[in-house]
Order: sequence, then structure tokens, then C-alpha cells
Amino acid sequence: MKIEKVKLYRLKIPLKQPYKIATAEMKAFDCTIVSLHSGGHEGLGEAMADVQGYFWETADQVWQFAKAQGPKILGLPAEKAREAISKHAKEMPCAVTPFLTALEMLNPNSLLAPLSAMLSVPMLAILQATDPEGISREIEEFISQGYDTLKIKVGFEVDKDVERVKMAQKIIRGRAHLRADANQGYNLPQARRFVQGIDPRGIEFLEQPFKEKDWDAMVELARISPLPLGLDESIYGMDSVERAKELGCARFVKFKIMKMGSAEALAQAIETSRQMGFGIILGNGAAGEISCYQEALVAGRMSIRAGEMNGFLKQKESILAQGLKTAGGKILLGPDYRLRLDPRKAERFSVDRLEMG
Repeated sequence: MKIEKVKLYRLKIPLKQPYKIATAEMKAFDCTIVSLHSGGHEGLGEAMADVQGYFWETADQVWQFAKAQGPKILGLPAEKAREAISKHAKEMPCAVTPFLTALEMLNPNSLLAPLSAMLSVPMLAILQATDPEGISREIEEFISQGYDTLKIKVGFEVDKDVERVKMAQKIIRGRAHLRADANQGYNLPQARRFVQGIDPRGIEFLEQPFKEKDWDAMVELARISPLPLGLDESIYGMDSVERAKELGCARFVKFKIMKMGSAEALAQAIETSRQMGFGIILGNGAAGEISCYQEALVAGRMSIRAGEMNGFLKQKESILAQGLKTAGGKILLGPDYRLRLDPRKAERFSVDRLEMG
């Protein structure tokens, strides 16, 4: 199987509403899309690196990597192409991801190969309202739709964060699990105030309270926190997971396929982390349809709790020939579904492109 054609797209896909976290506000997804063709089949991959605090690579760096590597793998056997791209996985995991996942989609034996049976993958829903009426409306709507796990963004002003979480807990009344995500927004005194001001009942964990390299603060908080703690932005490969285990500072770790480079590497990290005793979370709320589809395949095949591969729901419009199906707070995947780019939509959102072969 040789790579017969390489198509590269840089897209800016507008969002339905700004996506706000403690370190950034996104109005569009700045994506690099890789489309590889071989034997009448297409493999797709995506990288969306333009999120402050999420990745060390920038969107420009990812796009430049794609333009440099695309011509080099044209005409290569798939395995040789994989070897060539994989050499860069350690220093540029996000940039290699669209190439390696596209190659995996062309491989009938990979985790990203088409399904042979229906798969239903649970997602969580994100609460974005800040006023009591809005929070209540969102909670009731999500629960009625079938979501059993909700996430609330914190990491802004501690007292207001605590107030919003308490408000959400009162409205939820045990009908759904709640996750709190600080997106690196707190310092240690603020995080202490937050965890000591919250009733831990019904809360799965507090995610990433500190900057990704602030391990000392995580250790200090873990000593006194009644809430379980989780890590997201700190998790880049197994070195960081092993450090979290050694320090005993987290009970949950969260993975994104764009940080691991491939579905194979992601699955290996999940299995090893499980053996180390961690609860596993998977998904990227700041990713498009291709990445979310691939993470859903891995999550469904590895039986992972409610995932966060919900970034595609934030897009104003799908870029696929057939959008992802959802129902009851779940992504529905079946044997008849094929992930294919819609060229007209890709062209409309394109800010740059390159085609070879």
C-alpha cells in the first residue's frame, strides 16, 4: 500500500459561540487536516494546536510541519511513511498526529479501522452559563437529552466559582456526575479555597487547577483536598503519568489523541495508566470532527467513562460529507459510517492548502 496522493488543508472553522476557558477564548478552530489516499481509500487526520496552555506547538508550526513532510511521504509504502513521521513524535506530537492517524485509518487492523458493529460512546456536556437561570436551563436540557456527566469551568474568580458549583449541585440533585475544570487558572491559595468551599458529593474530580509544570502545588493540594484531583494539560506522554503516580498528586489522568501522536500510542498509554491505578478520561473539547471521531473509536473500543470528545458540537458547520451522529448524550458509530471530508466545505473554510500526487 503506497501513498498515492496527499492533500493538506489549513482551515479556520467558526464556532457557534466563543469557547471560554481560564487561559483562552476561542472563536474558531484553527485546524491542519491531512488527507492521504491509497488504493481507492482515504485516511484523515487532524491537529488543532492553537489553544494557549493546551499544546507547546503552535498552529503555524503544525501547518509548516505538514507542508514539509507531505511531499516526503508521497509515493512511500504506508509503513515507511509511518516510520518517517514517527521520528518527530517526541518533539512534535501534535504535528505528527494528523499523518499517523490518517495512516491508521488506511490500516484495516488498526484501532481506527471501520467498525463491524454499532458503538455508542457516552460524552459529557459543558455548562457555560453563569447566572442561576441559565445554569438551571442548561442542566435540565442536558439531563433530558440523556447526559449523565456534566462539566463546569472554573479557574476564574474563586468565590464566584464556588457559588456556581454549589448552584449546579443544588439543581442537579444527584441526577448526574459533575466535573470541575480549572484549566490551570488557580494558584495554590485559590485552589485551597475552592476545594475547601465545595461539598465533594457528586463531584468526580477537580481537573488541572495549576499550570502544567507546577507539580509542587499539585502535591500540596492533594494532601488536603476532599475532592479527587485530575491532570489534563500536564499530561504529555507516559513520563508525566509516571511522575503523577510517583508524587501521588492525582487520581485521574486525561489523554488527547493530539498529544499522543497516534491511536496506537494513545491506547498503550491508557492501558498502562489503568494498570497504575488511574481513572482515565479521554477527549478534547477544543478539537474538530475528525479528532473527536477517532477518540470516540478508541473510547468505545476500550470502554472509557464519559468522554470529552465534544469539540465538534461547538462548530457552526460540519466539514464532513456525513456529520457525526449523536443521541442521548452519546456519539453513535456504525459499520456503515465512513469519515470523509466534504471538499466544498473544506475549500470554504480554507486559509491555505496543498495537494500532491
